[in-house]
Amino acid sequence: MKLQQLEYVIAIAQAGSITAAAKNLYQAQPNISIALKELESEIGMQIFWRTPNGMVLTPEGEDFLVRAKDIVESMHSLEADYTNRAEDGISLRISAVRSGYISGIIGEWINELDKDEKLSLHFFETSTNKVIDEVNSGRADIGIIRVPLNQYEVYEEQMGNRRFYMRPLAAFVMQPVMFSDHPLAGRSEVTIEELEIYPEIVHADDEMQLFERNHIDKEYESNNLKRIFVQDNGSKMILLNTVKNSYMWASPSSKGMPQGGKSIVSVKCGEVTIKTVDVMICKKSNENNRTVKICMDYLAEKCVGLPCSVPIGDIGKNTEHQNDAENE
Repeated sequence: MKLQQLEYVIAIAQAGSITAAAKNLYQAQPNISIALKELESEIGMQIFWRTPNGMVLTPEGEDFLVRAKDIVESMHSLEADYTNRAEDGISLRISAVRSGYISGIIGEWINELDKDEKLSLHFFETSTNKVIDEVNSGRADIGIIRVPLNQYEVYEEQMGNRRFYMRPLAAFVMQPVMFSDHPLAGRSEVTIEELEIYPEIVHADDEMQLFERNHIDKEYESNNLKRIFVQDNGSKMILLNTVKNSYMWASPSSKGMPQGGKSIVSVKCGEVTIKTVDVMICKKSNENNRTVKICMDYLAEKCVGLPCSVPIGDIGKNTEHQNDAENE
């Protein structure tokens, strides 16, 4: 029995099919199918029923899954704990939603480390769902997700079920962000109708209608006819700079970032009604890891002065560990 086989079982159970699990794990489907068959043969038990609607756990498989999760979580925790505490330097893996202020703060943290200390940092920007998958699989020590404040308790329950520690980072309303030479950059407030005549830069992995309803307004329907969908964050910023009069929706904390002799500015849009919160997550077994805790504390401290519309202390008062976070 191999650890990778247990990880495959967990991924299949979460995704509901081998095809979806392979996609989430960036693995070839036949490799996962073969590994599952070999595992079931080795233990003499069927873990999944193969049905037209996907893979369904057998009663024995449900018990096996619980034990597999405990083993995988313990192994990843052991690895992360001793790797991150290694005498020859710091090793950390962070997966986060795309946001300039987050990568900027992580850069500041790196600058404040001992210059002679070895560092191995893997920083990956993607969507909220993929961040959760990265943390759940152990491929990331820290995750930063972006959720609508009105759905915070739903995510809180989901993270609790996954045995995640959850800590609010920054709260705000999304704002249109653009470079300082944009025609609307000097305005104190704009309307959605005014924005829609300009090109919009969009994250390629966002389902737009879902994003708009969850982060802008529940009844929002865009009439923008020119949208550029971009996967890479660097290319997104370059296009924002080069596509004439373009804009994107982002946190107000992204403003002021210089690029190409210009700076990024954010403009208030009064029609945005949904409050959004960025949240740090990690496995509860990893919560007290020295490097993870130092990094998360630094991020939280640096976010205190960011432009937020919702006091962090008002978020997630019922979350486990919230009192500890407030008393730090």
